[in-house]
Amino acid sequence: MHSSIDRVIDDPQSDLFVIKLIPGKGYGMFAKRDLQCGTIIVCEKPLMKFPDGSPPWLLEAIYDKLDSETQRRIRFLSASKPWKHPLDSICETNSIPLAHGSEEKGVFYYISMVNHSCESNTFWIWFDYNNKQEMKLIADRRIKAGEELVCSYIERFQTRQRRHEFLQYTWLFKCQCHVCEQHEKDKELDEQYASLSKNYDYIMDFESKVSEEHIKRFLKSVKFVQEHYHNSLIQMFLLHLCILLPCCMLKKWEDALKYAKKAIFLGRMIYDDDYERYLITVKDIIMAKVPMKHRTGFDKYLV
Repeated sequence: MHSSIDRVIDDPQSDLFVIKLIPGKGYGMFAKRDLQCGTIIVCEKPLMKFPDGSPPWLLEAIYDKLDSETQRRIRFLSASKPWKHPLDSICETNSIPLAHGSEEKGVFYYISMVNHSCESNTFWIWFDYNNKQEMKLIADRRIKAGEELVCSYIERFQTRQRRHEFLQYTWLFKCQCHVCEQHEKDKELDEQYASLSKNYDYIMDFESKVSEEHIKRFLKSVKFVQEHYHNSLIQMFLLHLCILLPCCMLKKWEDALKYAKKAIFLGRMIYDDDYERYLITVKDIIMAKVPMKHRTGFDKYLV
């Protein structure tokens, strides 16, 4: 693999975003116009897919089977650890897991230009349906024209120290986003930020006895996301999806239906034409757990 290439970005020919060079930072993606929450900013097929932890020889074997234009685009991408094998460093720097918990990763072209922030205004999701395989970058809130599009590279809800340790180890940079600056001054807020991940784990723990504490943690987490994390589309969807089973187990039928409707509304914004596949989870929970007499009129939300 040849590691040198003229670093001239391909024109995305998009009316939603533009790629710009940021002094001292590299390339970044910026909104061309105001974007509504839920806007699909870019859809990309992976330039290259490979198993997580692939050794350099396997990466080279996969790379060698690609056409010359795809190889050129891969070589264009930045590498945070130049002392490593060139392709290995590019893949480590730019790869994204294909779906949550997947052992397969992909490298993308324009999405690799999205820089990190601990409070991201976008998120990416892997779509695999109707013989399509693509990563979508979606607006997590309203974004103003000219605003940089950023996404968290890591688990968002950790302490500032843990976030910095992981970013430094993997990408060799220190995050200086406004959240990190704020958490450096406000340790209590830093701990509250990290507690959101613990609340998710607690809400999802169905093996222990479900109690009112599940509902309390859910409501506390929703309030935190609304007040301190820009009422995040993806986080609000996940929270409302996670609380459905605890509500049903506690026989809080009205709450279960209310949160299911919210999850359906948010899910449609995220998954668009692939939504039916994700609707099954909400539908199955409600139809299996909530007595019919409490489900009057709910069916209209499932179409």
